[in-house]
Amino acid sequence: MATDLRLIWLRRVLFVKALITILVWGLPALLGPLSILSILGVPIPEDPIYLRLFGGLATAWGVAYWFAYRDPLRNVAIVKAGLIDNALATLVIVFLGVTGGVSSVFICMSGLLTGLFFLLFLLLMPREERRLAG
Repeated sequence: MATDLRLIWLRRVLFVKALITILVWGLPALLGPLSILSILGVPIPEDPIYLRLFGGLATAWGVAYWFAYRDPLRNVAIVKAGLIDNALATLVIVFLGVTGGVSSVFICMSGLLTGLFFLLFLLLMPREERRLAG
């Protein structure tokens, strides 16, 4: 795939990733009513502080993905960190799914999405020589 076309697709993927991260994972976990989250099958701990912290972190990641979307070459470090973030989230969900620790369809779908984003980031990662030449 040509470098320019790959960059266009990376921007599209980063746009979708930013929206999903903020609107599906971040803000609902940070600010959403616990009753709605439990309807989605999201496990609600007795003390929701960790769920709210996750929401804050996910929202911050979403903002970072937005910066990467705006200029992927200048913010390639965000894409690289996102590669690790998505890989770890996918591995945790797969491991817990295999060992019987995931009962939520929402969490399973999130695992599929993070796995997809991992693959897309890996395939669309800007090449170093392109960044240096640009």
